[in-house]
Amino acid sequence: MKKILLWLSCIFILAACSSEGGTSDEEPILTKEYIEEKAKIGLTYDEVREVFGTEDLSDVVDSTETWLYDSTHHSDYEYDQSLEVIASEEIKTGKLDYQLYLNFMDEKVFMYAFFYKGEDGKVWQYQLTPQNEPLTTPVSN
Repeated sequence: MKKILLWLSCIFILAACSSEGGTSDEEPILTKEYIEEKAKIGLTYDEVREVFGTEDLSDVVDSTETWLYDSTHHSDYEYDQSLEVIASEEIKTGKLDYQLYLNFMDEKVFMYAFFYKGEDGKVWQYQLTPQNEPLTTPVSN
């Protein structure tokens, strides 16, 4: 009887530790659709990390805390990450999949800027701010 209880306890613990769809350590795949669905003005640092994962780079730029998320299919590809300059050429050539910039005020996000390559080969920006409706515009030729 003790062995059965021990065995059931182990199964219960293993089941409780697993999660449907993967572990909480997995980073989400950021697409424009994902950003449109999940980006919300006013999320806290912890809430942002829950939704988007751990930021790749963060610092204060022009008195504003800024976070950067980016991704590339090429594991050995490196580029000069910057919180001040968008890597348009890297996105346009397909070396970089996207860049997502978040700006914070009072420890809450107040702006999202997602840069990605559109089907037309141009670099596009999807922007979300508290003042405006979401905006999608081309930023390259």
